[in-house]
Amino acid sequence: MRCILPRHLRVLYLALILVGSFAMQTTFAGPLPTEMAAWDETTKQAQRDAGRKMLAEIDAAVKRGEKQITVAKAHYRFDKTIGDRNPMHILWEDMVGVTLDFSGSTFWFENQATGIFLKHNSDCTVKNVTLDWDPLPYVQGRIMAIDHKKQHLHVKLDDGYDQPNDAPLVSNPKARWRGLVFDPATRKLKDHVIGFSLYNNWGNRTPEGYQITSFRGFYGIKLKDSGIAVGDDIAMVKRKGRAVRIEFCHNNTMQNITLHASGFVGFVQKLGTGSAMFRNIQIVRRPETNRLISCNADGININNMENGPLLDNCKVEYLGDDCVNVHSAYNRVVWQNSSNQLTMTPINPNAAGKANSGKPVKIVFFDRKTMSKIGERMVTAVKNIDAYPLDQSKILFDLKDNFHSGDAARFNAQNKTAQACVITLDNPITITGDVVTTCPEYISAGAVIRNCHFSDTIARGIRLQGPHALIENNVIQNTRGFGLSMSGQPSFWGEGPYVHSTIAQGNTFINCANDTTDKNHPVIMVQQQGDYTTNFTQYDITLKDNLIKNAPTMGIMVRGIKDLTITGNTIDGYYTYPNLSEAEKIPAQFNGTGYGIVVESCENVTLKENTVINPGKYAKGTIFTARNK
Repeated sequence: MRCILPRHLRVLYLALILVGSFAMQTTFAGPLPTEMAAWDETTKQAQRDAGRKMLAEIDAAVKRGEKQITVAKAHYRFDKTIGDRNPMHILWEDMVGVTLDFSGSTFWFENQATGIFLKHNSDCTVKNVTLDWDPLPYVQGRIMAIDHKKQHLHVKLDDGYDQPNDAPLVSNPKARWRGLVFDPATRKLKDHVIGFSLYNNWGNRTPEGYQITSFRGFYGIKLKDSGIAVGDDIAMVKRKGRAVRIEFCHNNTMQNITLHASGFVGFVQKLGTGSAMFRNIQIVRRPETNRLISCNADGININNMENGPLLDNCKVEYLGDDCVNVHSAYNRVVWQNSSNQLTMTPINPNAAGKANSGKPVKIVFFDRKTMSKIGERMVTAVKNIDAYPLDQSKILFDLKDNFHSGDAARFNAQNKTAQACVITLDNPITITGDVVTTCPEYISAGAVIRNCHFSDTIARGIRLQGPHALIENNVIQNTRGFGLSMSGQPSFWGEGPYVHSTIAQGNTFINCANDTTDKNHPVIMVQQQGDYTTNFTQYDITLKDNLIKNAPTMGIMVRGIKDLTITGNTIDGYYTYPNLSEAEKIPAQFNGTGYGIVVESCENVTLKENTVINPGKYAKGTIFTARNK
């Protein structure tokens, strides 16, 4: 039986969160608490020795067949990595039924590389541990001057955050960085700052010693319109390595884990089967420090799974991308070899393995531009190709119009070859043009995200791109991107595929979607990319009893959904801020700009008992509907 918190209890809960957040605003001098900052090299070496001994003892226990392994509480430090291409500090693989309980220990990683890699494990649990980096995988400071002519920021680095010019983090002057801008008074992400990239020639300083940082605003936006000002605090991150990387695991559980830093994504799990559980995961800034962020990119990223994850009682805040992203990769049809044989970008290896074992796997074909369904077949066999020549005359889609995520992203105009596969189908199909596919058994369906707190991200609170999900009783606040999005993105990232049969209920959103670059940038967004007016790739969506406060633009925007229910939601404050542009050009009679709730081009809609109050200066009305059936 599900429990939706009554609105008065949600308001009380929110007040307690805000009071606690205010109480935590006390700042400290540097990146480490005083006691830890005082550790000398002798102490750190003892922690390294303890780390090596602990890993050896775990390996020995696993070989003996022990299933419950408890490690004494201590600080363990790791300075060596394994592997060259994607290095990691710790590798645990091929474990069955093992629980690793670290009793509240802290792991310290010393390289910007993956912390822990879990691979090919079954029915395993990792719990009761804190993960951190020393040195940190980012730098931070205060903006002391802005050179608008050169598009430069002059940054005074905080004590303890500068790094030598030859340090791995800062040594490449061509590397692309991202930035997060903070209000120095509250130490929260500053509202209404656009997305941007940075470039650093490290050691290029002003006479005052400030780092000179080049600014590149997304969509060509310049510093004068960026929302950035002198006196703002800034964290500058370069993305590499994961805190915890999980691949090809079955029934995996992460429990009571705190993360204070990560060079890229915090937790990434892909290509798994069975369940993927994340209970009481805390991705937060380390207390008793002046750190601005907790993670350089996504907090929890789940992709290409047999089943979606369970996230329960998690807290993710102050990070450089989505708090949560649940998705799978689209595949692209490269070439039609025969009526029932296609060359493809690599399909999910679990799907390939199942097909090759004599159990056919469903595959669905879509026109990439419109996302109209072309048809579906069964894959009966898959053969991998290690190096497919990227000859445009033998590729159905434009290599210059490439994906930016997943294996299919390697099919681009810069590469000479890429991994591919040949699939055999049970029945013929004719493919022309740019076609994407998905295998519905392996699209991370069935995610449950409940009782979580997500806040202060430069991207989205929850980016949901898989079906059969339940989003319930979460608090999401201070996001630059959507508080909650339900959409695939076949155009740029190549992530998706679509959302249907999904409920979002009892959630609270405060000050979400506060990016100022789009007039139609809602807190809750439900819209499949492609031509949503001609197909219903997404359907059966319920938005119920959600509270949305202080929406800079729309509270809820839904387009192109069949069987839609929007009931009992409250929009309290909307269109409170002047926005710069309109990213998606929708004719004025259909776009709903200025309204609290927008429902357009949908079919079989239940829209009732919603409250839209406290319109802002730029609001036009409460509820907008158009082209619905």
